[in-house]
Amino acid sequence: MIGDEELAALLRAAPWMSEDGRKADRYERVDHAVLGSAALLLVVAAVGGPAAGRRFFVPVDVRGGREAHDVAEFHTDAVLRTLAGGTVRTERGGTVEFRSAGGALAGAAAAGAVPEVRPLPFEQGWSSNALSLVEIQGVPHIHKTYRTLDDDVRESDLLRLMNGTGRTPEWAGDYAYTGPGSGTRHPLGVVYRYVPGEGIDVPLRQNLRALWPALSRLLAQDAPEAVARRHLRPLEQQLREAGRFLRGFHTELAARLGDGTPQPAYPAGERLAQAEERLADLHDRTTADPALPAPAVRDAFKALEAEAAALRAELVRSGPSWPGGGPCHGDLHLSHLLWNPPTLIDLSTPSTAPTAPGWAAQSPLEDVVALQRGLEYFAADEAAFEAANRLGADSLETMLGSLDGAPHLSPARQDELRQVFEVADHWRERVRELLLGPASDGPLRRLLYLRRLLHELAYNHAHTRPYHAAIDLRHALRLGEGDSGAHRDSEDVRPC
Repeated sequence: MIGDEELAALLRAAPWMSEDGRKADRYERVDHAVLGSAALLLVVAAVGGPAAGRRFFVPVDVRGGREAHDVAEFHTDAVLRTLAGGTVRTERGGTVEFRSAGGALAGAAAAGAVPEVRPLPFEQGWSSNALSLVEIQGVPHIHKTYRTLDDDVRESDLLRLMNGTGRTPEWAGDYAYTGPGSGTRHPLGVVYRYVPGEGIDVPLRQNLRALWPALSRLLAQDAPEAVARRHLRPLEQQLREAGRFLRGFHTELAARLGDGTPQPAYPAGERLAQAEERLADLHDRTTADPALPAPAVRDAFKALEAEAAALRAELVRSGPSWPGGGPCHGDLHLSHLLWNPPTLIDLSTPSTAPTAPGWAAQSPLEDVVALQRGLEYFAADEAAFEAANRLGADSLETMLGSLDGAPHLSPARQDELRQVFEVADHWRERVRELLLGPASDGPLRRLLYLRRLLHELAYNHAHTRPYHAAIDLRHALRLGEGDSGAHRDSEDVRPC
């Protein structure tokens, strides 16, 4: 058995503990279960520091006294135990419950006929959780373990509920910890079929970057909007199909999670009050930031305040709750929407049942807004780097220049900077139109957009990221222009 001091040293050395939200003075063992002959499934609690009170899941190799994520036997034992199903008692009287999707492999595992399971090489990149690739009877699967015992880890349940729809990875099983006397189930790990597709960001990046070398010649022949639209023609069908897939996902998710009763109205009044409070809190701190151009920041906050006031007037006119609610992905990034084949990954739906807290306070339009904001970051980032290459400047300089017009540059260089961002903006709007459909600028979508923009601006300001804050502010300025040309009409409650 690994000792408490050895465990504390192990946790302090682990790279995933470097985030402020995970740092602690020390760690105490809460409970553990024995898995096979090589690993302990440890639950530990943070004592002192920013993470005080939080609990973490750490699989440990008992032979080497280290995290077991790089130990083949851990993954083999965890996957086989998941396929077989059943419950393991913990040292302090809790349980680790293994749930299986069933089928031939599970039946064989439960009967003692061991399926062939072997880890495969896998470059997971950075992840807040731990991902590994395993082969089960020749079929690649992901074994994902969750580092924190947070109540908002719902991915494994969502994959189980969506199994068989073809819209999410095929769920093979999962396992979760329940402490003695608590009754609360905390997901520890999940096994699902590996989907080899790429995120929709990959073809978009390739398409936009292919535009830059010919930009000057094309702009000599046509207007920026026409150049952008023509260049996107090879992706039109693919983007429309991805949008249809997303709409189908929302329909299927609502059917799987709902109980047949009508979706309650979205609590717009409560959520607007939260946005107004955050806006007021951000105003003085952001307008005083010396890294950002003061006149542009002031204008951006005037636009934000005007939008909040317009939404407040809409509340007075129509009431504090609006239609358009329903379950959604929850934190949708471009890379989460795979296109070959179409699949959605990393689900984090805020509320998963009509009886669960927050069921009314979610909407498929959140995914629409999340993708819109993702496209805004994506296109602005690509434009800033392209403009920096053309001008021999730093990308922070070109991003800030897109916000205030770069008055320190010569008129010719200002024009070149403006052209790059203008084409990127038109390109982004055409992608949004193809992927998400015609822009309906009803009040709920506007409220969700305002909330997300303020959330991201607060994060970027708090983490001293003027480059990303400039992207937020340039799109805040566009609120005063009708938000990228969207028309203000009745709310379209469809997901996209």
